Amino acid sequence: MAGMRPGSPEGDGKAAGDDAALDSLSRRIDAARERIDPPRRRSPGKYQSLSVAWRMVLELVIGCAFGAAIGYAFDEVAGTGPLFLVVFGLLGFAAGVKTMMASARQMQRKGSEGDGLG
Repeated sequence: MAGMRPGSPEGDGKAAGDDAALDSLSRRIDAARERIDPPRRRSPGKYQSLSVAWRMVLELVIGCAFGAAIGYAFDEVAGTGPLFLVVFGLLGFAAGVKTMMASARQMQRKGSEGDGLG
């Protein structure tokens, strides 16, 4: 009974041997599970492409709207008519296109990494 006490040299050696045996058994079980039922790749969600498309459209529209709003505010302050509205509207459109293209590149990169081609 004295050898079974926690902290005794005999008890520690036996516990270490048990841990190694359990680790070995766990690795063998995992290997057998993978042979029987290999892990499946998750397919993209049903609406993932639609979500990306809406994100791109919103980036473009929001860029145009912010540019037009800033241009309209400058026109009101300066009293210049639609000059700044047009200029900043075009700048907002350009910023929206740039952001949209960056999102498209990011999605393309993410897709190619998932295929193993990246």
